[in-house]
Amino acid sequence: MALAQSQIVDVTVHSAGLENNLLGDPADQPVSIYLPEAYANDTERRFPVLFFLHGYGGEPATHVNAERLRTAMDKDIAAGTVKPMIVVLPNGSNKYRGAFYANSSTLGNWEDYIVKDVVGYVDSHYRTLASAEHRGLAGHSMGGYGALTLGFRHPDVFGSIYAMSPCCTDLVGDMGPNRPEWVEAAALKSPDDVPAALKNGRFLVAAESAMAAALAPDSDKKTLGDMPFVMEKGEMKTDPQAYARIAENMPANMVAPLLPRIAKLKGIVIEFGAQENFTHIVIGAEETAERLTQAGISNTLEVFQGNHTSHMQQRISAHMLPWMSAQIAP
Repeated sequence: MALAQSQIVDVTVHSAGLENNLLGDPADQPVSIYLPEAYANDTERRFPVLFFLHGYGGEPATHVNAERLRTAMDKDIAAGTVKPMIVVLPNGSNKYRGAFYANSSTLGNWEDYIVKDVVGYVDSHYRTLASAEHRGLAGHSMGGYGALTLGFRHPDVFGSIYAMSPCCTDLVGDMGPNRPEWVEAAALKSPDDVPAALKNGRFLVAAESAMAAALAPDSDKKTLGDMPFVMEKGEMKTDPQAYARIAENMPANMVAPLLPRIAKLKGIVIEFGAQENFTHIVIGAEETAERLTQAGISNTLEVFQGNHTSHMQQRISAHMLPWMSAQIAP
């Protein structure tokens, strides 16, 4: 059976909220859009839209990510396991290699960029079913974090969310206190040191620096954010204010205050690998799912065999896409 002849369109979306950010990142950001074969063949039809958010650590690669999604979408549509959907892949990478899809006074308003600018652009330029019922939000790692936080905050925009190995759902495990990465992150001298740390193999040092600037922005700090844990006189201590600012923006801690909004969501899936590379992901995913359940919010927690990046195509093609299609496609 021949696979569908789909299309990927690469566009640029402007965001006023990204103008004048302190990293000098452009306000015009790349977005890649997958259009199924049916989009060209049935010119009167409107389509549901899936927004997919990428993880931390890379240069902007929306087209590359779209090609991978295209392979999975074409295969699933041909097999009949997924209905035709538009899939949108916005950039979430900045100079720090990850903006965490958050509004930040130092890094720019990346949440607004996704929720308002990208969604608005897609609805105004393509034949979409422009309602939360027919919009899904998914992502991997930092993108899984974004799927949960943006989904929890904006059920009027996204009706269903699917978080793959979501990072940063709570300050626990290898993102908790007494970790040497926080000391290294606090010792960085300038914004240039963050991508340099990543390049030198210090992944968590770079990621935590980027996360602090996104969730606890402070223009007076050398890397533009406050650290939740700091070294004082040879002892690691918690900075109560910075800790609170970051913790309140983590999904496990958002359940209670945002419960009326979260209750509006049609579906929530959280998944991670049994051999996950990052301990905070396992602890935080289980914690978030448990708090949702305790609050009476239906959700699904799935554990697969593998690590943080194992079986990505299978997870997307056999699990995420069919589930999302069932949620948002009419």
